[in-house]
Amino acid sequence: MATNLFPQRKPLTPSQISSAMEAALAVQRRAVTFGKGPFAAVLLGPDNETVLLTHQSVDQVNHVETSLARLAYAHFPKEFLWTCTLVSTWEPCAMCTSTLYWAHIGGLVYGASNEELYKLTSEGNREKLYYELEL
Repeated sequence: MATNLFPQRKPLTPSQISSAMEAALAVQRRAVTFGKGPFAAVLLGPDNETVLLTHQSVDQVNHVETSLARLAYAHFPKEFLWTCTLVSTWEPCAMCTSTLYWAHIGGLVYGASNEELYKLTSEGNREKLYYELEL
């Protein structure tokens, strides 16, 4: 395997993960105050500390991770993005994970799994995060 295709990234320390997640949660809280869904992400630079970009939930089609990845890809070269890490408050869906790959973002950290999200939004929970379609 040609290892030079994927530049070395420094692993995040627990302190860096905590700081990045706090930054993402601050964006998430702001999103909720503006009536958006509780989803947010930040893009960390190669030093694992510099927040390059932040984004919040847009809608059910423009997920935060996909929107942030597209924005990053438009502003940074792919060789640089391989050394960056996206930190999301929730586990990205398949669409978002694929977009992260194609945008060349080298790392991903998320705060809570899709399983946890399902528990919050599952049948019988009156305070759902998504709207239900009733036919």
